[in-house]
Amino acid sequence: MAYKYLVLDSLGRPVARCMSPEGLDAPVWRLEMSEEDLERILAHKNVTLVGTSEKWAAAEGRIVRHDGNQVWVEAIRELDGTVRENLRMPVRFESFLYPVSGSWKGRRPIVSRDLSCGGVAFYCKQRLEEGEIAQIVVPVTSQPLLLDLKILRQRPSPEPVPLYAAEFTGLLREEESMVREAVFNIQLRYPSEPGRDTLSPGDNGREERK
Repeated sequence: MAYKYLVLDSLGRPVARCMSPEGLDAPVWRLEMSEEDLERILAHKNVTLVGTSEKWAAAEGRIVRHDGNQVWVEAIRELDGTVRENLRMPVRFESFLYPVSGSWKGRRPIVSRDLSCGGVAFYCKQRLEEGEIAQIVVPVTSQPLLLDLKILRQRPSPEPVPLYAAEFTGLLREEESMVREAVFNIQLRYPSEPGRDTLSPGDNGREERK
C-alpha cells in the first residue's frame, strides 16, 4: 500500500505530489515522485507533507538526500489537522447558492475562487451577511455534493463582484472525504485566465427561481 501526500513549501504553497510506501512513521521518510515533481521539491530545504488519510494529517521534514526519483526526508515534527483543513487550492467552477437563513429567495449563481477541506471562497452578486447559512452545490467532487455552509466574511475582491469566504458545516464523514479528495486532485498550478473569475455576462445578477 502506498500513501499519497501533497508537498508544501515553507510558505505553505503546494509544490509537488508524492507517494511513500512506508508512510511517515519512520524517523526518515522515503518519498517517490515524478521527475517534474522531483525538480520542484529539490528547490527547497524544509517541506510539509499533507496526507489524504486521517492519520498523519500533516508533518514537517527536512530533505537529506535523493537518488533517482526518490527523496529521503528527515522528520521534524507532526502538525495538527488544521494545516490540511486550511489548505486552499485555486479552482474555478460555476455553481449555485441556495438560501437557508437568508431573507432572499430562489438561487444565485456563484463562481468559486478556491476550495479547501474546510470551506470555499466564491464570487456572488447576492449580498450575503456574516453568519448567514446557505447551501452550495460542489461539482468538482467524484459526484456533486449539496453542502451547508456559513458565510464567514467578505474578502477583498479583485473583481467588481463581491468575494465571500465560507466554511462548510455539518459535513458527513463521506462528504468530508470526497471534498478532501477533490482538493488533493486539483492541479498544483491552476491555470489563471483573464476574466475567468467573474460571473459570466449572461448571469447579469438575475434571480433564478426554483
